[in-house]
Amino acid sequence: MELLFALVLSFLPPYFRRPYAHKAGTHLVRAALVTGFAEIVVAAILYARGFIEYIPKASIGPAASLEFFFSWQGLILAFFFVDGAIRLLAAVAGQALGTMPLYVAAWIDGWRRRRNAKKAELPLVADLVEPVDSDGLRISSCRTRKNWDKWMTVIVEEKLYEIASAEIAAPPRPFVYLLRPKPESKVIRGLHRYHPDEVFQMEDD
Repeated sequence: MELLFALVLSFLPPYFRRPYAHKAGTHLVRAALVTGFAEIVVAAILYARGFIEYIPKASIGPAASLEFFFSWQGLILAFFFVDGAIRLLAAVAGQALGTMPLYVAAWIDGWRRRRNAKKAELPLVADLVEPVDSDGLRISSCRTRKNWDKWMTVIVEEKLYEIASAEIAAPPRPFVYLLRPKPESKVIRGLHRYHPDEVFQMEDD
């Protein structure tokens, strides 16, 4: 059953395949090998059949093969022949590639999702920096800092801080980071020079 599912899944690019890849077990590359070869064979058979049927309709008999190749049917079948060949070679090399038209669909869907996520983002406002206790800081931001983890050292007004914790609060600044002075013994593994207005540069990137 896993192999049958892998045969279908092997046509999909990783973008669409990822949520279901575990169901294919270890058969995905083998399935891509089979479907890539099958795609070549089917495209070749249909191309040969189409060419034979096209010969009586050719404007110039000796150039019938060239005419058919540049017809819509010939170009489509040639495309899928090349698509199958690429997928077969990739599978031999240990990679399971999907069919090329679905990579275009994946790019369009990814672009649409990014655009929708962009529209859903909160308006840009400068961060709010507040002192906490005697020497800590609370930074409230409208944008998340994906690289701010326990290893990150943040420079605020030439002072070194570490990330103590992160919280979610209410808009317009839902991302809250609590900072405390970096211990002298802690090794710096990542360094971020912070400014409250940096969210506007992040948006440009």
